Amino acid sequence: MWMNEHDTLAKRLGLILTRLNSGERLTLSVLAQEFNVTERTLQRDFNERLCYLPIEREGSTYFLNPIYLGRNKRTDVKPIFELLGLSSMFPSFDALSFNRLVNKKPPFLFRDIKVEDLSEYAEAFKQLTLAVQNHQLIEFDYKQQTYLFAQPYKLVNDRGVWYLSAVHNGKLKSFKVTKLSKVNIVPDKFEFDSTIENHIHQEAMLWLTESPIEVVVKIDSSIASHFNASPLLPDQSIIKRLDDGCLLATAMITNKNQILPVLKYWLPDIEILSPNELKQALLIELQFSIDKMSK
Repeated sequence: MWMNEHDTLAKRLGLILTRLNSGERLTLSVLAQEFNVTERTLQRDFNERLCYLPIEREGSTYFLNPIYLGRNKRTDVKPIFELLGLSSMFPSFDALSFNRLVNKKPPFLFRDIKVEDLSEYAEAFKQLTLAVQNHQLIEFDYKQQTYLFAQPYKLVNDRGVWYLSAVHNGKLKSFKVTKLSKVNIVPDKFEFDSTIENHIHQEAMLWLTESPIEVVVKIDSSIASHFNASPLLPDQSIIKRLDDGCLLATAMITNKNQILPVLKYWLPDIEILSPNELKQALLIELQFSIDKMSK
């Protein structure tokens, strides 16, 4: 058999969850030999993939907090996948349960999933996870600036990159986890707002960044005169006039809604060259409009 049955992610996590819930203390070296993976892979399992659980650690040994043992008797994995934002990956959950994943060969295989390695940031990730779960204020340094009394709402993996989505000074922002330092939990708690959480679920993390985003577009010659006459794009700059009369222009935005209405107005005579996330956002909105009109 060319692949060991323990090599799939679902199989490994299912077994780990079951054994933790039964009260076992799991050691990295033993698990690495059993599953034929590296200890670093297992650290990612505990610190990232299973970070939503109240898992305790003593050195290289992991165990479930005793007060939680045996609490979750549900075998249906759908609620967990929905909470993690992964339910769209499976068209049906009817035959999917932890018992089936653990006791039978899993029917799914995820290959070459692109997720950044956060093993060097395990302690900060754990602190952030606890703060999000307990609705506690945090402070941290980010890009040579100190942020105090931030309200952490969610750790989001967007296109393989981990972000902290938090409210600071009344504004929802996103921070790359790998750029955070000196993370500290403040004892005080904040009042959780479900509308903010809903907004996080709807927005790509790119659009919540504090840094301005440069948009590069190609403007057809048929409408070039309008953009030459006045700046129709946010912070517009014409960078080149092409031989065929088309223009290359840039715009600076901090939110996609600053530019999407303008782009939609001038379609199909304007093309987004970068960033690709904005192009995808425009395509999604256009598809939504088409679907709505066709009903």
